[in-house]
Amino acid sequence: KVGTEFSHILQEALTKPGIVNEAYRAFRNYSIGNQILAAIQLSAKGLPLSPIASFNAWKEKGRSVKKGEKAISLFMPVPVKSRAKTGAAAAIAESDDAQGGTFNVFMLRANWFSLDQTHGEDFAPEQVTPMWDAATAMAALDIREVRFDELLGNRLGYATADRTIAISPLNNLKHKTRFHELAHIVLGHTTEGDVIDGPETPRSLMEAEAESVAYILCTLLDLPGQAESRAYIQGWLAGAELPEKSAKKIFGAADKIMKAGQPVTH
Repeated sequence: KVGTEFSHILQEALTKPGIVNEAYRAFRNYSIGNQILAAIQLSAKGLPLSPIASFNAWKEKGRSVKKGEKAISLFMPVPVKSRAKTGAAAAIAESDDAQGGTFNVFMLRANWFSLDQTHGEDFAPEQVTPMWDAATAMAALDIREVRFDELLGNRLGYATADRTIAISPLNNLKHKTRFHELAHIVLGHTTEGDVIDGPETPRSLMEAEAESVAYILCTLLDLPGQAESRAYIQGWLAGAELPEKSAKKIFGAADKIMKAGQPVTH
């Protein structure tokens, strides 16, 4: 049985280099968590990573699902009343933002089939290369980069409560550190006080969460620093595993930062 907890999906991303990038190219219209979940399930079926769509969506494209094929499951937001009780097996992730007495519970729905599970009219998937621009992302996230003022010690970067980040000019992986510092702000870490990255930082969970976001974005964009990122995460976790709540936050932050830096299309 394919694990469908966010913590399991994150573990797949952290231990199988390339899966995030491959999943994005195949399933770019879905959240990063769903992209990886789709990749895990198709691989378990022995199928290549190819575009996915619902039964009716494939029908509209002139293709039919082959007889006997079973759908893969993805998370879908389902609005429920805030006082409603839901079973742990049904609800995997909940939104923190209740509106109008309701909130979203993310539930698994088996509604999607891959191109290789269908037949019919020719379908040529669009080839996509992931793109991300730092200036665009930071403007969208209302975050500023300021001069790095900590030239002593081993600090590579820091994020502050006033939504600023700074990166050491001596940093050889500035892009990775930028993702990390943006993650600290998007994850809400800086609302608890300034976050300083370095060997003396005691906030192990915060560091592991922020670096997991950085790792996902580095692998998605096929950038260097992935091995260093994994080692950093493992060092802060010291053999422990990230809890389910952290995994949900990590995927949410990675999605938000990635989408913020996407080219604007008209």
